[in-house]
Amino acid sequence: MAVVAGLLSLAGCRRLEPETLDPVRAIRARAEPRFRPPDDGRLTPAQIDLYLKVRRAAGRGSDAEAARTLGVDPAEYAWTRARLTEGLAAYDGRRVSDDVGESYARSLAALREARRAAPDARTAGRLDAEIAALERERASLRRRPADASPAAAANGALAQARRAEIESVRP
Repeated sequence: MAVVAGLLSLAGCRRLEPETLDPVRAIRARAEPRFRPPDDGRLTPAQIDLYLKVRRAAGRGSDAEAARTLGVDPAEYAWTRARLTEGLAAYDGRRVSDDVGESYARSLAALREARRAAPDARTAGRLDAEIAALERERASLRRRPADASPAAAANGALAQARRAEIESVRP
């Protein structure tokens, strides 16, 4: 009896032809993202090229449509766009932080010079208080965790080199 059941089940099975699997493969290819972000989170120049290509193709339209039309994995495009934004923000943040530090240093130097030339003890005391207040303020800024991750810093440096191109295609 088991042998008959086995033969009947084999007779009911048929081999799927490759053309039958093509729609299944097409759906799976769309449903399963092919892109896997790198473990280190760093962009490559080719990914910046990909971003620029999609943005130029999109114009005022949808980035997702342009990516699909160009055969670009939407997940990779979205990841690249996010890393570019994050990297440029990290670059700008570092630059602003550096500029603020330089501004404090210049202000303190000017106050110290004025202190050395103070005409009387009252003026010198007032300048000492201003110097102390400015030093406290500068120290509080140093304690803030403003540093970006190494990947964001590297992505920012890479993106900064092509910033004009990147900004020319932004919506």
